[in-house]
Amino acid sequence: MASYTLQQTINWAQTFIEYSPLTAGIANEPAISVANMIISTITNAPLTWGWNREESTLLTLVPSQQDYVVALTDFSFLEKVTLTTADGKYAFDVKDVYNTVALGVSVSKPAEPKAVSVHQVEYGTNVTLRFMSIPDQAYKATLTYQTLIPDMDDLTGPWPIPTQYKDIFNNLFAAEAYEAVDNAQEAQRYRMRGVAALLAKAEGLNEMQRNSVLAQFNIRGSQAQAQQLRTQQGNQARGQ
Repeated sequence: MASYTLQQTINWAQTFIEYSPLTAGIANEPAISVANMIISTITNAPLTWGWNREESTLLTLVPSQQDYVVALTDFSFLEKVTLTTADGKYAFDVKDVYNTVALGVSVSKPAEPKAVSVHQVEYGTNVTLRFMSIPDQAYKATLTYQTLIPDMDDLTGPWPIPTQYKDIFNNLFAAEAYEAVDNAQEAQRYRMRGVAALLAKAEGLNEMQRNSVLAQFNIRGSQAQAQQLRTQQGNQARGQ
């Protein structure tokens, strides 16, 4: 993980806002909450990262059982489920994975599961998965998931995001610093720089997912903004 601290980001951002305080509130607010909101944005669906990915082989599906509770204390959201047969041979990947859409109780005959949903989750404790259809035989499951990132509460602690991604979190932090001093134009400029870096590094997003990310930052795709974002994203991808 990164060794770049939140205090370093604050020091950098303050140079643009004439050193207006960003930690004058109780418990170093608003800097702490700004950082945690940025972390949440970067590490929540639909964004997936190799440095935040884990796999679990704790789950075994059994015939005629639809729901399964898995003890995962670091679970954030599910990426993929791969099933193997009882003798260890690859069977298939579950085609449809849902983190927020519920699957109903199955009344169909047991068959190869084609979908899985996160039916319930107690963050830090366990996750309940529901399969559709009900498994027709015993399968060993490999769960690929993104991990839950704890909140930051210390200015001197490192960002829980690799330093290679500071072009994302520094720019997004600077945008909020500009908002704090009522400079909306510069806030939007740095916000777009951060989003461009984010989209340049995030692989495999479809158009709907990209629009979802843009909507979080109130970037609605005017022609001027869209062209600026494409230019910035291209520069980020080329390392400029």
